[in-house]
Amino acid sequence: MIFQPFFHRVAVLLAAITLFGAGVHAAPAAAPAPVPSGRTETPLMQGWRFAFGDEHTEKSDGSNWQVVNLPHTWNRIGGHSTKAADANDKRGKGWYRLSFTAGAAAAKPRRSWLQFDGASIVSDVWLNGVHLGRHHGGVSGFRFDVTDALRTGDNLLVVRTDNTAPDTKGAATAETLPMGGDWFMYGGLYRKVSLITTAPVHIELGDHGGPGVYARTVSVEAGRARVEVTAKVRHNAGATQAVQVRTSLLDARGRAVASSTQPLDMAVSSLQEVKSSLEVAKPRLWNGVADPYLYTLRVDLLSGARTVDTVSQNFGIRTMRFDPDKGFFLNGKPLALRGVNRHQETGANGWAATDAELERDYAIIKEIGANTVRLAHYQHPKAGYDLADRMGLVVWAEVPLVLLSAPYGEPTATPGFIANAEQHLRELIRQNFNHPSIAVWSIANEPNLGNVWMRPKPLTVPLLKRLAALARAEDPSRAPVLASCCGNLPGSLMPTSKGPGLDSPPEAVDVYGVNVYFGWYYSTVSGLSAYLDEMHAFYPNKAMSVTEYGAGGALSQHTDNPLGGPIVAGGRPHPEGFQSYIHEHTWPQLRDKPYLWGSWLWNMFDFGTAIRMEGDLVDTNDKGIVSFDRKVKKESFYFYKAHWNPEPMIYLAGHRYTERASPVADVKAYTNAPKASLSVNGRDLGSVDCVERICLWRNVVLAKGDNDMLVSASVKGKTLRDRAVWRRADGPGTYRVLAGQLGVMQTSAGLYGSDNFFNGGEGQLLNPPARGTPPPPKVVAGAADQAMYLAYRTGRFSYALPLPNGEYNLTLRFVEPVESQTAGKRVFDVRVQGSVALADLDIAGQAGSMKALERTVPLRVNDGKAMIEFIPKTGVAILSSFSIDPR
Repeated sequence: MIFQPFFHRVAVLLAAITLFGAGVHAAPAAAPAPVPSGRTETPLMQGWRFAFGDEHTEKSDGSNWQVVNLPHTWNRIGGHSTKAADANDKRGKGWYRLSFTAGAAAAKPRRSWLQFDGASIVSDVWLNGVHLGRHHGGVSGFRFDVTDALRTGDNLLVVRTDNTAPDTKGAATAETLPMGGDWFMYGGLYRKVSLITTAPVHIELGDHGGPGVYARTVSVEAGRARVEVTAKVRHNAGATQAVQVRTSLLDARGRAVASSTQPLDMAVSSLQEVKSSLEVAKPRLWNGVADPYLYTLRVDLLSGARTVDTVSQNFGIRTMRFDPDKGFFLNGKPLALRGVNRHQETGANGWAATDAELERDYAIIKEIGANTVRLAHYQHPKAGYDLADRMGLVVWAEVPLVLLSAPYGEPTATPGFIANAEQHLRELIRQNFNHPSIAVWSIANEPNLGNVWMRPKPLTVPLLKRLAALARAEDPSRAPVLASCCGNLPGSLMPTSKGPGLDSPPEAVDVYGVNVYFGWYYSTVSGLSAYLDEMHAFYPNKAMSVTEYGAGGALSQHTDNPLGGPIVAGGRPHPEGFQSYIHEHTWPQLRDKPYLWGSWLWNMFDFGTAIRMEGDLVDTNDKGIVSFDRKVKKESFYFYKAHWNPEPMIYLAGHRYTERASPVADVKAYTNAPKASLSVNGRDLGSVDCVERICLWRNVVLAKGDNDMLVSASVKGKTLRDRAVWRRADGPGTYRVLAGQLGVMQTSAGLYGSDNFFNGGEGQLLNPPARGTPPPPKVVAGAADQAMYLAYRTGRFSYALPLPNGEYNLTLRFVEPVESQTAGKRVFDVRVQGSVALADLDIAGQAGSMKALERTVPLRVNDGKAMIEFIPKTGVAILSSFSIDPR
């Protein structure tokens, strides 16, 4: 367990060494150790052998298999611009073998269990040739009782994990959640495996992987709190036994603040529940990031004066509630939840995360200033919930009901699919019941998205109602929730002509979230506010949140103007500056909605997925605001840090856009200071007010060569600075611009900037994205470089460019993109500095369709500005790119 006090870690280590001597050994001990009376847990992490493929069986020799240690996955995916040499997206059967020796602690009548914290996706387990069972589910823990199969001495453990895609014919995963999703399902024993031994009478281990002890805060009032605890006790062997169940709540110093002891007569082969009510005087509440105070919940099973079993769990006393109009309340006080989504992938190791990698990720979440985390889209490792408890992060916990609400090829959920969904939910709740950080149990995320275009009505509602009822029965203290998609989708599921479609409306729940990508997948970012108000008005009695929003951001792709052209969400480029623009304009809209009980940006980190070729990476979703390898925090990270983290900071945007295409740039910094100053090559350009934590200096002229950019501010007497060096290959009188293009691009004629300094018109792509199989890309005949013709600005538009006084050549490039266009259908004038430079320009008539047309005209500047206008006469004007060079 991570983040434990040092003395506790030492105690655990010493106990593990002692118990290892009594229980499981790498080699036979020289002398038998005494048999412990209580519980032992021994990790089985080292010395496994692994092989991948259908040709292996549980009886395979395995001596030539690869030696691996846990956690382990054979998959490697994501984080590279091209397929990496060690990339492995194979899905199928992964086989594991481990030889180990069990000592006296495992001998009957003691009971022994194998515990798997996570194995993906369908797992079969054999011990000494005995098939212990099969577990359907790659994200939750499970246990098998191995008492009858375990030997005192040498043992052979064999595990087959199968992460075959569920749409594969005959797949064991055909009815196992999830059916799919925008992330990769890694295979293998990617979490801890251990052997647990107990006395015949013990706290239950067969409760869906749960601890057998479950507590909840019932009330907090008048300086007192009441906590209800249920302990499940099992007796497997011998005669009827009288025991006592002692339930205690210990403060951070280990002192009991409340305790209850109850006698219990345990018949053979019986299971009993013991309920206790603990009254806590002057409780210290778990109060989120402000004070994440934790008690220890401890249940001891006593036989006379001897302790035969103990289970300890972290526990926090707190209350949570939701109001449809006022949002989220923690301990009776409103708390605006602002946070991030996270996948359990930790970079190159995929799902096979170490504790150190997990701690690193949560430290980054803490740095940004988040107070909540949505653990998408499945159950995460226990250590992650533990970290959230300790850090005070309010958690949205979720099951993997995603994309489809039925198996592939099935019109509705099958009995096996329904049973598996219920299993996942029950395991999620019981295994994580005691975490104070968890606020809600999510029963689905976009569960009908795969069918939203095919079905006029969602078929998920009956299943969702069933799961919501199960969640309430399992845990009445937490609300079941649903994350639904999206913005404007075909076939609105709401009975209003203009209502945004939802793949699954929140009929089954009272608390829900919507995944919204305004400005990325659809609409404009400014349309989000009206959408949220409409949704809130349509469901006035339901508490609403925003569970996803964001945009892709590629570290090597840039823009001079995020409005320069259309974004290709499913392609390239994904300029980092465009991601910043989406977040800068989304967050204030979310923050200013008091009825939103929470919002989570998508995503904290880039992550692997086998369905994307976007931005500058393959097999990677680049919506993270931190890079796949965690080495780079993107611009958007610092925008949120300026808003959420009170620690004084300043960050100069554009650290990676060092080779500048434009001679004039807007300089931007993020800070929580009220004002900031800018200097370029030591020249003071003055201070500006920082609005929405954004400081902006317009039209800063960049010199040829290096430009040392320094931003500075002062907060509470602390001076803040950040700097970068931006380089220009040309002087202030040279422009290279791609009209209608969002991204900066290297061409044969040098670096060309994205569209900028325009007024009017619309940016369009020569080869826009298409559904299904795209047509062959259009190729511009006679083009010196195709990159100069990939987009265009069309309509009635103009450019006003800052330019030193002097004589210049203006080169304009055109193409008629309509392949069937005839002469006379598109005619326009080009005016330069108010005079017609090109009259009655008819691209199709002069060059033909899909053929490059280039014209160079003189340009004289007397007042520091160049004005270029495109005036339609017939149809609309059009421009592909232009350049300006001093004569």
